[in-house]
Amino acid sequence: MSANLARPDAAAAHAPRLQGHLPVLDGVRGLAVLLVVFFHTTHLSDQSAVGRATWWLAGAGWTGVDLFFVLSGFLITGILWEAKGQPYFFRNFYMRRFLRIFPLYYLALAVSFLVLPSLAGRLNLDQRITTEGATWYLLYLSNFYQLWVDTTHPILGVVWSLAIEEQFYIVWPFLIAAVSYRGAIRLCLGTIAMAMLVRVGLTLSGASVESTYVVTFCRVDSLAVGALLSLALRHPEGVGLKAFPWMRYAVWAAVPVVLTLVVLPVGPAFHTVNRTVGYTAIAVLFGAVVHRAVAVAPGHPLNRFFSSKLLRTYGKYSYAIYLIHSPLDAILRRTSFLRTPLKPVLGSDFPMQVVFYVVAAGLSLGIALVSWNLFEKHLLKLKDRFPYGERPKAAEPAPLAGGSSGATR
Repeated sequence: MSANLARPDAAAAHAPRLQGHLPVLDGVRGLAVLLVVFFHTTHLSDQSAVGRATWWLAGAGWTGVDLFFVLSGFLITGILWEAKGQPYFFRNFYMRRFLRIFPLYYLALAVSFLVLPSLAGRLNLDQRITTEGATWYLLYLSNFYQLWVDTTHPILGVVWSLAIEEQFYIVWPFLIAAVSYRGAIRLCLGTIAMAMLVRVGLTLSGASVESTYVVTFCRVDSLAVGALLSLALRHPEGVGLKAFPWMRYAVWAAVPVVLTLVVLPVGPAFHTVNRTVGYTAIAVLFGAVVHRAVAVAPGHPLNRFFSSKLLRTYGKYSYAIYLIHSPLDAILRRTSFLRTPLKPVLGSDFPMQVVFYVVAAGLSLGIALVSWNLFEKHLLKLKDRFPYGERPKAAEPAPLAGGSSGATR
């Protein structure tokens, strides 16, 4: 390979399909959040073939988090690599991440730690809704707190993954800024190897299954898989994945591992395979999915699938849906109509489970739409002040009282 491997500015010219907003990746994000919602809102007891199949499919929904990790690593690393060396590299990246992540996250914390504890007794809410552990959540360390107390917050049980991503965002820009292209590839491979070795070590030492699921060093390989794919597609000489033929072998090696997880019943053998090599294998296959999503031509069945309006809509509002769906599930399970255990209809609770899915997914989307239009999108407009490759825009003078600034977006 030529000496221009260290040049991040060469990437943009060789990856036209990676530039700008790609609607197909909204569809990938939508699939990820629907997998997680499917996982958390399944309360079926039907033991028929349909019921068992539903439980089996729902049981795989936790992998939606891994798809989120892979997609985040892919997108963030692409942003960082293309912005590398530009003015205000760190400032713009962190401010844009702050505006996207922090406001809604801390709003959820405010409701969970300031509002709900005072209402828990009067509204017959879960008695675990207290202010305990608030500092850990404020500092994006909830994944370590969850491991320490060996339980999850009834409202914020899903934010351990957001903590991992935020910890990744803090460190990764400095690492990417410090290395050449070859160094970045080695960095990704080293991160993947480190995560696997840490999980194997914890497994051999008898550590809990939870430790290998929520500790950052154990799960960062999924983010690194996405980062590796992003860098490979931005090869400075424009050859993309052809420069890394071993990636194809990695995908084929991941297939039997995932198939083993599919056929194994949940138990000691399943957890041993999953927590050692399983998480990495799942990430590799999801990396292949992300690659195919951006590589196939418009009109291809995979492109049409991820470009569907349903998946793109859920993908656009996935952040709020992710934060909302779990507490909403808890509320629905206390209502008379959808109270769990689910009411049987003609001897089966499968029909009510379908209703539960529709109501939970629909309400999650509805609340997310309200959050987006009243709160999120207005804060996201401020990202325009921190564009990559340019100096931040000077603040515009405030409009006169009673007047209009005339600003449009």
